[in-house]
Amino acid sequence: MRIINPRERLSPEDYLYLFWFEKISSGAEIDYADFQPTESLIYRYNDYVKTWNDRFLADPIHYEKPVDWDVSRKKTPYFKGKLQAGHEFEVWVEQEFAKYGVELGSFFDEEGQYSGENEFGLEIKHDMKLAKTGNIYIEYQERLRNNLPWTNSGILKEDNTKYWIIGNSAEYYIFLKQDLYRLYWQLTESPISLPGCRFVRELENGTSKGFIINREKAKEISFASSISEFISKINTKYYANGYYVHGRRDCLYIANKPEDALCVFDSLEEALRAGYKKCTQDSCFKK
Repeated sequence: MRIINPRERLSPEDYLYLFWFEKISSGAEIDYADFQPTESLIYRYNDYVKTWNDRFLADPIHYEKPVDWDVSRKKTPYFKGKLQAGHEFEVWVEQEFAKYGVELGSFFDEEGQYSGENEFGLEIKHDMKLAKTGNIYIEYQERLRNNLPWTNSGILKEDNTKYWIIGNSAEYYIFLKQDLYRLYWQLTESPISLPGCRFVRELENGTSKGFIINREKAKEISFASSISEFISKINTKYYANGYYVHGRRDCLYIANKPEDALCVFDSLEEALRAGYKKCTQDSCFKK
């Protein structure tokens, strides 16, 4: 809502805002034919808008509301309850990334959400039970109601997601999606041989399938322990040549190598999984 200038011609939207503001603020049962905008009404309206905007901008986590796409997908009260809590965590994550100059580019329309959660490729999941259970829940299938067929979701959803952040503002974990996907298949092949992980099914509503990871296992496989560390890692490239991967382009062993002789990775873990060993020069991985 914009501030209205009483010295300018009012727009159709201005008349609508003022009419409903008068009805709500005064409790008057009036028709538009009997409505008369006044200068004092405009000033009261402007004060209200300014106060609202100030409060909203100071605390967007609690003032922003997610849009419920109820036209094509009717949701149960359980889904609607999770919607707001999850949105508040999303806003918090966006604010934290913005502190480091990173805009996630969130998708706000239903079509965009089928491509992923944001342009950055970061899936944001709020885990309401983490503080109580010490476990995080990784979903791989869902359904809106317990009498509907299952559809792939979470780590089995085919979208642009590369990273996962899951938890709450006090405790969260950041993973590579490919690591969670690998863990899922390891559990599928041998469900009792992975300490700290197990398949579970959400029983209260029967609308979600997933597996849980306890804190110890989560720390073991996490890509980064904080958002700042995550930003630092993804902004660092790792250069592989021969048998070794190097943390610096000016490393003694590859400083004179041409670009086409190097294989570049986004993370050390990715290079190690590809079969390279960490450089033996002590200063290579130091900033």
